[in-house]
Amino acid sequence: MHIRSALPRDVLALDRIALEAKAHWGYSQAQIDGWRADLATRPETVASWPTFVAEVDGDVVGFAQIDPTTTPWELISLFVEPCRMGQGIGAELIRTAMLNAHQSGIEVLHIDADPNALGFYRSFGAQEVAAVPAPIENAPDRVRPQLRLPTRGA
Repeated sequence: MHIRSALPRDVLALDRIALEAKAHWGYSQAQIDGWRADLATRPETVASWPTFVAEVDGDVVGFAQIDPTTTPWELISLFVEPCRMGQGIGAELIRTAMLNAHQSGIEVLHIDADPNALGFYRSFGAQEVAAVPAPIENAPDRVRPQLRLPTRGA
């Protein structure tokens, strides 16, 4: 596996991976379609925001993106192809994002997390600071955990 900075030409792969990874958690196709715009990576941000891709044999299999225009900086995307989950790719991406932020003087990252990713982020030291109501069909009590991830552990 190789981690590198994303390039504008990677955007189609990033969008595909985000949709596949979100669908992996059992959300309905209608729900995924409703989130399509929110899951898309804006091409102009790839060159201007810290954006990293994981490659295996030259193929993009995961990515992470940080929004440095917010305070604190926000990890807005971290997705791995479902067939590659559990292989350490997400761990390398989160460590890369944390290190990048830490080297930029940022002590904590904000994460608006999918509930299915809570355990993953907690394993890197993220603390839940709030929850945002995020009801969906068949899950009216669903919430999105709001996390703070210290970058010093990178």
